[in-house]
Parts: sequence; structure tokens; C-alpha cells
Amino acid sequence: MATNPPANESRAEHRTSLRVESPSEFSAVRGSVAQVSAWLAELGLPEADLGAWELSLIEAGNNAVKYAKPEARQHPILFEISAGARDIEARVTDRTAGFDWPAEIALPAPDAERGRGLYLMKSLTDDVFYLRHPGRNVLVLRRSRSAGTKVLPDTGDLQRRLAEAENALTDMTAELAANYESLVAVFRYSSELGGHTDLKDFSDRLLRDLMQIAEADGAVLRLVSPDGKRLETALMLPGKDIVQLASVSLTDEGLKSVELRAARSRMDIWFSPEEPLDKNDPLRVSMPVGNGICHAFFVADQLVGTVALGRLAANKPFTAAQVNLLHTFVDFLAIQVLNARLLDERTAARVTGRELEIAAEIQRSLLPAQLPVCPPFSLAAACQSALQVGGDFYDVIPAGGGAALLVIADVMGKGVPAALFAAVLRSTIRSMRQLFPQPAELLTAVNRTLFPDLSRVDMFITATVVYLDPHRGGMISTSAGHCPLLFYSPGTEKFGSTQSGFPLGIEPDTTYQQTVNALPSGAAALLYTDGLNEARNAAGEFLGEQDLRHYFTDAVSQTRDAEGAKHFLMRQLAEFRGQMPLADDQTLILIRHLS
Repeated sequence: MATNPPANESRAEHRTSLRVESPSEFSAVRGSVAQVSAWLAELGLPEADLGAWELSLIEAGNNAVKYAKPEARQHPILFEISAGARDIEARVTDRTAGFDWPAEIALPAPDAERGRGLYLMKSLTDDVFYLRHPGRNVLVLRRSRSAGTKVLPDTGDLQRRLAEAENALTDMTAELAANYESLVAVFRYSSELGGHTDLKDFSDRLLRDLMQIAEADGAVLRLVSPDGKRLETALMLPGKDIVQLASVSLTDEGLKSVELRAARSRMDIWFSPEEPLDKNDPLRVSMPVGNGICHAFFVADQLVGTVALGRLAANKPFTAAQVNLLHTFVDFLAIQVLNARLLDERTAARVTGRELEIAAEIQRSLLPAQLPVCPPFSLAAACQSALQVGGDFYDVIPAGGGAALLVIADVMGKGVPAALFAAVLRSTIRSMRQLFPQPAELLTAVNRTLFPDLSRVDMFITATVVYLDPHRGGMISTSAGHCPLLFYSPGTEKFGSTQSGFPLGIEPDTTYQQTVNALPSGAAALLYTDGLNEARNAAGEFLGEQDLRHYFTDAVSQTRDAEGAKHFLMRQLAEFRGQMPLADDQTLILIRHLS
């Protein structure tokens, strides 16, 4: 702060001046005005004059901060005060873009967002005018000193100006009170976001607060239905029966609904006695008369719902400040709706995950815990699911007299439905023990049994069944559209010639054929699902049947029994796949005739 003698020699009187530079911040403005007020007090100004100057200068400085662009806030706001014996003049210089000075400064309407500051300064000073320049503007305020020669206005004019000032202050006080209530509510709702607050309770409290602060008589909250086709009533205040309010179809082109218009246009829709709700508008049940507004809200560009506020008074529309309040409150509501939905999805995912774990445990329990001994043959099996549960299945069932029935199958699809049909297939096959020595008849009977259930859900099963007979040193096999058997004998390698028919569930009366193959000493056979030959590597390349035959040959030629060959083959498959996850289940049964 600096005090200098007047430099204006055109004035006959002696004048004292003050210059204060204030940072362009709200808090700094009040401190700078306090310096000016203290200086004026030293000059002997009475309390009434000091109060008038303090209010005027704070309003001027706050406007300079409020309307300054970010780059302009680097420059200070300049307060220059000149005090003489008869009057005091203040010049407030700012770096805002400036504004057009109104032809007449009058008390603004109650719903106006601007204009009260100019009216307040005009009421508290004798002269006020505005000098607008590119990049710099000067607001000039003058007020006569009470101890000077100023002629007081007549009593009637003074009372009129006082009444106008009181009305302006009353409006400002009411607006400040509403803003205070709004801030309290906003802080309260902010603390609840992301928590486990009940959505209905949260919505009810938020709408009641909104109605009170915005002076509304009714409110309706609609949320988009789970299928995304309708707006369904979530809340109606004050306490009307929700059943009375029909839902709004988002695809009804002929329905004249303000909620539908707001959702489609993404704009606020107003209704009033001049523009009333259509007689067929579902909202008319709760808001038949008066003024109202409907606001649609979105999250990530997706419609979440609508909120409508209504007021019975026909001559009292909602103000701009109240509409802004509606938008703010509904933003909180949209976040909480999204949070509730995510919470429901996480809960459902946890439940589903646990159910899948149980299903996987059940499916693993259906696989043989230990393979039967079937000398001179050695047996080994493996099953890896792409998901927690899958459609691949194998079984090795003792068939009496040292024989065994080998079953490998692949149910179309993945997940729980495929796993269920794999379990049904296992039970069906095990119930037909008398047909084990005749695999073709066994598959024919199984297909006839399962066809009604499989066809009803458009599913099918591929399968290979092998009856391993150690007394004859060979195997009898049949296939229902499954992968061909692979055979290995020292010095030779070939595809199996198993007769193949339709997969199970395609035709009800399919008759299957069977093939008899010898499995001499040192030979091996592989039953597998297409998850082996259709495995992909990181480059997206399929393994293919040719490479699978090579892997199988290497595995059998470099190991001594079925278990060793199985591990060798599984390692080769894993190395080929690398870091790629399984795209399909991988299941195999390996048979080795021990030398």
C-alpha cells in the first residue's frame, strides 16, 4: 500500500490517493479491500460510508476475478482510491474481456443469474460508470462524503432506494441460503458415492432434498429397464402409488411424452400452462398442472434415466439456478446408479464363479480317480479344460475278464451346459454294461436315448468308444463323428480306420459300425479330442493333424509306457502353445502294449 499526494492539479481541493494491487483471487480481494477500508477509516469516514465502500469494492473485485480467463489471472487487480474533502472516487482496473454496460441499471428478476452486483454498486454510490478498453477495463465509482456539502435526496426517494436495496439483499440472502443447503447436500452425497448405500434410499433422500431446495411440489425418477427398452418408475414423490404411473417405451414413436423427448433430444424439456403435458403423457398422472422440467441423464453416452420436477404454481417457473441444481444432483444420482449396477454385477460374478468352481469339482469327480490295470496294456489319460468346466470327457471302465471300455467324447460348446451333457453321457454309457463288448451297438443305443434331449437344445456330441480285449491282443472301436484314432508300431505310423457315423444327437436312428484292430507288442494307440490338433501358438498357427502324428510318434518312441508317453506329448503341446491360453479343451487316452 502506498499513499501519495494528488497529482491532478485541475482540482482546487487537496486530495489524497491510495493504490493497492491485489492478486486475481477471491481471498486476496477481500484482504485488499480491507486495506482500503482501513485507510478510509484513518481519513475519518463514518461507519456507514465505510460499509458502503467495502461492499462496492468487494463486489467489483470479485467480478474481476470471476470473469477473468486463466491467463488473465496472472495480472493483478488494481484499486486506486482518491479522497477529497467532498467526495471519494475509486477506480478498479481488471484484465477481463469486459462487458456491455447496460443502458439502465435496474433490480434484476429473481431468477436472473447476473445483474445484482451492478445494482448493488449503483445503490451504494452516487456515480458509477465503466471504461472498456482492449485487454484492460476500468470501473469508476464515486460517493460524496457524509461530512461534505452533498445535498441529501428527499425522504421518499431515500426510502424507495432503501427498499430496493433491501429486496436485492433479501434475494441474495435467499440464494446464499439455498447455495449453502446445496453444498451441504453435495458434500453428504459425495461421501456416500462408491459405498454400499441402498440405491432406493439414496434416491429418495436426494430427490427430497432437491425438491426442498428447488421449491418443487413433486418429483418422478425413471430408470432404464434391464433390457434397455423402457423407462420404468423407480420413485415418485410425494408418496404416490407407483403402479398408477405407466412405464414409457423408448421405441414408441407415437407416444407424446416429455420424458421420451428429453431422452431422445438430450435436452431439458419444460412444461407449463402455456405448453401443457399431452393428455396421453404418462407423467400427467403425477403432474397435471403447473410448471415443470424433465431432465434425462446419461453415463458413458448410455441413457440411465430421467428426473422430472413439478410445481403447482402456474406463474412460478424454475430459475436458472434451480435448473443447475437439478443437473448437479442428478449427476450424483447417475454415479450411484452405475455404482449399484456394478456392485450387483460383481456379486453375481462372485456367485457364478463359486458355482463354476463347484461344477468343476463335480466334473473332476466324474473322471476316473485311477485307471484300471489291463495287462499287457498300459493306460494313461489327461484332460485340460479351456474354462473351469468344459465339454470334453473321458472314461475307462473295467469290463470284466481284464477287459476295459474306453470312452472319449466332446460335447459341442463349452461351459456348464456342455459339462452337464458330458455327465449325462457318462451315466448313460455306464448303465449299458451288457453292450460294452459291442461298441457299435452301445453307441447306437446311447444315441437313441440322448437324441430327444440333445435335439431340443440344438447340441450334439462326438465320441469314440474302444473295447480293449487283452485276451485277443487288440481293440474293437467305433466313432460318432469323432477324431480318428492314431496308431503306432515300431517302424510304422498310421491313422486308424475306425468306422465313423453321425455325432450323437443328429439323427435318432443312426446305426454305427465298428472296426477291429490288432495292437501288437510295442504298439500304441491315441484317442484324443480336437483341442490337440487345433491348438494354436502365439503366431495364430494351428498345430494340425500331421504335426500331432509326429508328436505322438516321438512320445511313444522315446518312452517305455503309456504314462511316460502322455507326459512327453503334453510337454510338446505346451511348448507349441507357448503363452497362449487354451482355446479348447484338450483330452486324450493313450494305450501302450508293453513288450
